[in-house]
Amino acid sequence: MNDEVDLEIGDFLQRKKRRKLIVTLLLLLAWAGMMAYMSAQPYTEQDLRPMLRGFDLSWVERWLGWVNFTYASSEISVAYRGPAAFLEFFIRKGAHVAVFATLGFLCIRLLTAWSMKMVIRAAITLFIVMTVAAIDEYRHFLHPGRTGLFEDVVLDTVGGLIGMGVYVIFYKIKHRK
Repeated sequence: MNDEVDLEIGDFLQRKKRRKLIVTLLLLLAWAGMMAYMSAQPYTEQDLRPMLRGFDLSWVERWLGWVNFTYASSEISVAYRGPAAFLEFFIRKGAHVAVFATLGFLCIRLLTAWSMKMVIRAAITLFIVMTVAAIDEYRHFLHPGRTGLFEDVVLDTVGGLIGMGVYVIFYKIKHRK
């Protein structure tokens, strides 16, 4: 009797693990497809400045007018770019981080299906994130109207590391003994 119950519980856990693997794989494939689609769009189709100009952006200069730095040999400041382009810069770079954080999270979660140490999963995920980031920026470099930047590869990698870190925190909390 106990053997039958143990077998049923083990069977249930295997099905649950398989379902988690399939869902994660499907989410990862959908996410990668969305990334490829967005990456193939010209900048003119992603330009947020016209929409942002429809808002009162006087607060940007008042609160952030002091911000001035260089990113990929370009000056980033309200005075140089204007309020809409200044905000768009941060929205676009924030999107880089969020997109690659999600990629990192999904990749490391998918790798939990295989029995390997977390450090190995993290190394494989980091390699995948960096490779996808480099390919993405190379595609931008080749696409007219887009700019491929090494700095964006670094930013994407940081995003991936954030996603991996979030997953590891959730994993450690769930598997606390």
